[in-house]
Amino acid sequence: MARILIAVDGSSPSQRALEFGASLAAKLGVGVLLLHAMPQVVLPLGPMTPGSLSELLHTLEGEGNRLLAALADKAHPYGVAVGTELGVGDAADVISERAEGADIQMVVMGSRGQGAVARLLLGSVATQVVHTATKPVVVVR
Repeated sequence: MARILIAVDGSSPSQRALEFGASLAAKLGVGVLLLHAMPQVVLPLGPMTPGSLSELLHTLEGEGNRLLAALADKAHPYGVAVGTELGVGDAADVISERAEGADIQMVVMGSRGQGAVARLLLGSVATQVVHTATKPVVVVR
C-alpha cells in the first residue's frame, strides 16, 4: 500500500505536518506512516549500571510510543490507514532512510522556523531531509 511518511516529534510544526499529510493522504487515497526518531543514547562518562541504562532506554521508547499512539488517534478521523514506527538515531538520517521504502511516496514534515543564523550554526532536520531524501519532501510551516 502506498503511504505518505509523516515525521513527527510532538512539536506544533509536526502537528501541522500531521494535519496536512493526513488530509493529503485522504485526497490521494493512500495511507500514512507516522515516524518518530528517538535519539540514540550516548553513555555518560560516569558510572552507570546496566539496569539504569535499560530503564532509560525503556523510558525513551515508552515516551516515543505514547507520542505515536496519541498522534495516530489524531490521524484516524481523516479516514486513512495509519501506521506508526519508532526509529532510533539522528532524526534526519532515520527519516531519509525510511523514506527509501518502496511503500513511501513522499515525506511530510514540519519546519521549526529557525532564523538563518540558527540554521547555519545548528542545521535543520527538514533541510537535511530535503537534501538527502530521494522522494518528494513537503515542509509545512
